Amino acid sequence: MGTGGAPVQDQSAQQQARADTNAGTVMSAPSEPAQDAERATWPQEMQTDVQTDQKQDLGAEQRVQPEQSQAPDTPESVPAQQAQSPEAALAQDRDSNTPGVAQAQQDQESSPQKATLPVWRQGAQTQPAAPLEQVGSAGTDTGSQPLRLFQSAAFRGNFNALPKWKRVLSKVKGQIQTLGSCTSAKTCPPGATSWQRIMKQAKGKERMEQLKMINSFFNKWPYRQDLDAYGVSDWWATPQEFLKISGDCEDYAIIKYFALRELGFSQEELRIVVLKDRIRGIAHAVLAVFTHGDAYILNNISDAIFTHDKYRHYVPQYSLNEEHRWSHIPVAN
Repeated sequence: MGTGGAPVQDQSAQQQARADTNAGTVMSAPSEPAQDAERATWPQEMQTDVQTDQKQDLGAEQRVQPEQSQAPDTPESVPAQQAQSPEAALAQDRDSNTPGVAQAQQDQESSPQKATLPVWRQGAQTQPAAPLEQVGSAGTDTGSQPLRLFQSAAFRGNFNALPKWKRVLSKVKGQIQTLGSCTSAKTCPPGATSWQRIMKQAKGKERMEQLKMINSFFNKWPYRQDLDAYGVSDWWATPQEFLKISGDCEDYAIIKYFALRELGFSQEELRIVVLKDRIRGIAHAVLAVFTHGDAYILNNISDAIFTHDKYRHYVPQYSLNEEHRWSHIPVAN
């Protein structure tokens, strides 16, 4: 996608901007260099998973190319979830007056396993796009007023025009299962040990602590422009691709999205936001998390986490989760 990928012209200015951002100011948002001075080397977590595989994976980027050349913009269908409706099940046994039917159905719906399984493990649910006049603003309600993400109104639709995101969704089910369950160093993909480590460390923590852990952990991966990493100007990386090759701003947002989903966050609470950074004059992408009555932003340019209203220089273009895409229109303060 190339968002957030403008090279830094002044390293000292970037370091000062990063210091300002981490101090809680919102005026400076440092540029994201292809090789950040503070991230010039792979993090310790990746040395075991990635560097030991460098010889056999020297052509990793080239092996990604066949998939791109085949159909980088051709989405793979996500299977629709097929299930019998509760009304149909009850109607089938209505005449028999069997008292156990309703209870069995209730037990099935309240099954902990079913409630906690991420949606991509169940098969994506397809829903018709809501008419623009029937949908409200982005985010959740806070009191009597809806939360307007980055001071914008949002209108929900579908992401048929985003084949790169559909490609990620079509592959993520198997990839997440492999990352979380593989045990052999010979068969595990690069980064699996790191994935399992952060999942184990973050599991059971308080929500805000989980956000901080996930954000800072994956920010250790070095920033890489799509053209350098994948050979194309706009590529959305799957979790396994990111752990192996890394990526740019939307790739950080993607892997953080699915990491939080594995930790129990619902898709309604998560939104990948593609926006314009008015300070740097470039496109950028972040992950918005709706929790504690606000929207918190996970950003690859800083380990600090701020609420969305601190980023006055961010103008959202569109946002998405596993089910929908939202178009954003700025509103007056």
